[in-house]
Amino acid sequence: MKPSTKLPPDGGYGWVIVFASALSSFIVLSLLQCFGLIFSDTFAQWGLSATQGSLIMSTNASFGKLAGPITGVLLKAYGCRKTAILAGSLFTTGMVLTSFSHTFVSFLVAYGLIASLGMQMTESTQRLALNLYFQKKRSVAMGFAVTAAGFGPIVVPQLIRFLMREYTAQEVCLIYGGICTNVFVAAALLQPVKWHMKVQAKDREEGNELLSTTHQIATLNDENESLYRKVVNNFVKIFDLDLLKDPIFVNILVGLALATFSELNFTLLVPFILHDFGLDTGQIANFQSTLGVADMIFRFCGPYIGNYFTKPSRLMYAYALTILIGIRFVFLASQNYYALMVIAFALGIAKGVRKVYMWLVIPDYVPVEKLPSAGGIETLANGICILVGGTILGVLRDATGSYVVCVIVMNCVTVVTIVMWSIEALIVRYKNHNKE
Repeated sequence: MKPSTKLPPDGGYGWVIVFASALSSFIVLSLLQCFGLIFSDTFAQWGLSATQGSLIMSTNASFGKLAGPITGVLLKAYGCRKTAILAGSLFTTGMVLTSFSHTFVSFLVAYGLIASLGMQMTESTQRLALNLYFQKKRSVAMGFAVTAAGFGPIVVPQLIRFLMREYTAQEVCLIYGGICTNVFVAAALLQPVKWHMKVQAKDREEGNELLSTTHQIATLNDENESLYRKVVNNFVKIFDLDLLKDPIFVNILVGLALATFSELNFTLLVPFILHDFGLDTGQIANFQSTLGVADMIFRFCGPYIGNYFTKPSRLMYAYALTILIGIRFVFLASQNYYALMVIAFALGIAKGVRKVYMWLVIPDYVPVEKLPSAGGIETLANGICILVGGTILGVLRDATGSYVVCVIVMNCVTVVTIVMWSIEALIVRYKNHNKE
């Protein structure tokens, strides 16, 4: 008999995982966009400066990511379901505590630290589960998940707008804390992928080759290596730090971190920028919902556009970044409400395509057994960029009195990502040409 191998189901129960991922993202991503909408006026009333407000949001966006390698270890040790339940507990607790916060320190601890850790662990867990369940249909599954999650930025701003008429900002935050408990439903749906794997026969030669490779790796272990070397090797093995020896992976990692910093901070600052433009809460909510509609449409269309042009995930992601740079510059020059609504729709188009392929760049390059650690390293790099860069943006805002300089800095950082990846592509093409 031919030896067999197990493959991801690429469907079946995997579509339940898509639903779970969409439900979690619906809640988490909506909060990221609406936190500024809830507290934009309240921060000023409590005497919090722009730097303090930016630091709170930057800490929330970065702290959980700094713990990414730990999340990767938890996922490898305990699986997606248990890690997701822990993440949901932290997320919900953090939001409830945020609703009782009045000072900079209390916001920083509740929303910046506790809620951040739960949010990032939830996102990392759901993303890994989806990538484990799908292989050939990964881009389509990711497209469905992020499209469904895209309803959040459409619906939730209007819900926040309605609630703000009846309740205080803290009461609205507490209500959202109750909504956050739905992440436990998504966590409960994360069955281990091994329960649903498909069995497929493979050639004996392939199996023998795999056994031979495994034997060669095993013989490399030196039984007489020092204790120090064993400790270092175990540490490297636990966190899969050997990934950092790959220059292409490092280039991908740095590029994603810089682009994520720019996009996330722009998203967080949009309500404050629009407030400076003179828009009221209702107009800001309409801007967010218009952006969300376009975002949702092109999250669904993004995978099919990439498949039609047969372009890899990273190239599609780079195209989306290029479009975003141009739209952000136009955004700065337009303060007319109706012009801003057109810009909101254009931003949503680019963000929708970017969102789909952002989660596919590393899974398409890294072996599936290293995905938990690769995801952890990625979130750590993102967290460092967001924390440092977000603080700098807050200082720039206080020093200049305008968010224009902040957006220009974000665009310059995004350009760095495109330049880095373009240089890598030219180097790889040159090496391949020499080999031929």
